[in-house]
Parts: sequence; structure tokens; C-alpha cells
Amino acid sequence: MADLTEEMKLRPRRLLEKEDAEPSMFITDIAKLFTQMVRRSFPENEPSHGSRRMFRILCMHDGITQVELAKAAGLSSPSVSAALNKMEADGLVRRDADKKDRRKVFVYITEKGRSQDDQVRRRCKEVETIMLKGVTAEEREQLITILRKLLRNMLEEGDI
Repeated sequence: MADLTEEMKLRPRRLLEKEDAEPSMFITDIAKLFTQMVRRSFPENEPSHGSRRMFRILCMHDGITQVELAKAAGLSSPSVSAALNKMEADGLVRRDADKKDRRKVFVYITEKGRSQDDQVRRRCKEVETIMLKGVTAEEREQLITILRKLLRNMLEEGDI
């Protein structure tokens, strides 16, 4: 297993020299490295990808129901419930049952949750700055144009 872990760490470096590398290989490795660099900054309460997605959704739509949050995050209700239990215990969110329909549970991000989300978003900006070092404004615009095309193609072909 240690050999596989070491191989996975070396993969991005080897990709730079791979003559037949495909764009998807770069996109995948860049996304993984980006996430690792952000997560490494928060080892004590390293948010999972699902929790991070829920944070973003709650920051934009605070007070949505737990069911709506699960749908928006693309996670199962049990997964969301388990993640919310941990986030609630950590003081990052609070849940309130609807007074008329106790089956409906609304989820709110707390000030502590907002603070943590702000820290993560700042770190994302820092990592993005590192990632774009040496890239000109024109190259950045070209990159965004190409990435928009790729995303558009995927959305048109996928059932999303």
C-alpha cells in the first residue's frame, strides 16, 4: 500500500513529462492538488469535501431544509445527517425544526461556521494565486475561455 501511496504522490510530476498526456489528466491532478493544499491548511478540523460543499450552499442559502441541502449537495440524506451531526457538535451549524411540521428541519450556519468558511475561502484564493503564478492576464483569459467550453460540452452531454 505504501508503494501505491508513493506512486500517487509522484503522478503529477510524471505527468509534466508525459508526451501523450491528455487534458483530463491535468485537470484531475490540478484539482486534487488544489484540494490537498487547501485541506492541509486546516488539519485540526479538516472539512470533508461534502462538508465544504454544504458550507458553500449554506452560506448562499442559509436556512434551507435538511432535505434541500442534501439535494443541492448531491449527497444522501444519511450522509448529510451524519455530517451535520459533526458540524453541529463543532458549533458550525444549528438545526431548527419547523414549528408547524416537525419533520422539516432547517439548517443555519453559525458565526463560527461563517468564520471557518471565510478562512477556507481565503486559503483557496492563496492557492489560486500560487497556481496562476507566471500566467499572464491574457493566458488566464484564454484558460477561462477554454475551461468554459469544456464545462459547456460536459453539461450538454451529461444528464446534469
